[in-house]
Amino acid sequence: MSKTVQFTEREIAARLAAERATPEYKNRMKRLKAIRDEDIDFSDIPEVEFGKDSWRPGRGGKRPGAGRKPGGNVALYIRVPKPWAAGYRAEARKTNRTLSEVVFAHLRQPAKSH
Repeated sequence: MSKTVQFTEREIAARLAAERATPEYKNRMKRLKAIRDEDIDFSDIPEVEFGKDSWRPGRGGKRPGAGRKPGGNVALYIRVPKPWAAGYRAEARKTNRTLSEVVFAHLRQPAKSH
């Protein structure tokens, strides 16, 4: 059974400082710094081809058409009084709708004249 060990940031920093102070660490760093880029062998790493099937960050997944579809809505930030916000949230919880749906419903209602 494995045991989880936790260290504080200070303990980790102290261990790193102790390791970096060793002659073995310093010699290893000197050897690594002396290697030229041309001398590094990348033959065991596969080439990455970027084409139409490559993954790119965005909305879709690997399969064409996968992922969240653009909704056509625009984010809008408005400030409302606290009681209104509490009321909208309570109504959303009670009716099992999103906060946006509740606010849309209230915005669609015609204004009441006094």
